[in-house]
Amino acid sequence: MDLLERASALAACPLFADLAPAVVIRLAERARPCTLEPGERLSTEDDVWVVVAGQIVIASTAAVAMDATASTTRRHGGTATAGHVLGLVRVVAPATPALSALAVKPSSVVGLSLDDMRDVLEEDPSALAALADALARVLVGSPP
Repeated sequence: MDLLERASALAACPLFADLAPAVVIRLAERARPCTLEPGERLSTEDDVWVVVAGQIVIASTAAVAMDATASTTRRHGGTATAGHVLGLVRVVAPATPALSALAVKPSSVVGLSLDDMRDVLEEDPSALAALADALARVLVGSPP
């Protein structure tokens, strides 16, 4: 996935739709693509992930640890598909528990380290404000 494809994937995500193109490009320059096969996991411990394609089931790290002896793992947050962002809350609230996510179909994601995400957003206060507004709309249940 080249720079233009990474930028397009980020811009297509509702949470990033209101960011200036220059900010999306700066994020895309730092982003790294990742392909997940069914059964592969990713974590939001140090990264924010944008789902480009596929299907990923989200589970909290705590729930995975607590239910290690159970036949099933309690799921928190449901299923993420194209356009969903995993771990964004940790950009603004680092103490938020990390999530663990499991690909249930072949999936494509774009990852950004939390530090890279913070660095780019801190360079442009209007980008941080636009992202905070979009995140607030999602948290209260309105479309971004």
